[in-house]
Amino acid sequence: MKLMMEPIDVSARTATPTAFCWQGRLFEVENVLETWSARGEWWGHEDQREYYLLMTTRGVMEIFRGREGWMLSRIYD
Repeated sequence: MKLMMEPIDVSARTATPTAFCWQGRLFEVENVLETWSARGEWWGHEDQREYYLLMTTRGVMEIFRGREGWMLSRIYD
């Protein structure tokens, strides 16, 4: 597992991600494996985050949407 914390552009249908673009590459969502919410203090700011564990065309990835927008959180090996 690699911690990424990089911004991504997300396409979503009814608030559920269907694809995202990271470093010029498209990752299509094949299946949403899990979703959860977390509220906490991150880097000195209170934030509510919506997490998605996704099976994509290029592997399992975790993304979230927070105050700063969409981020790629983790890539699983």
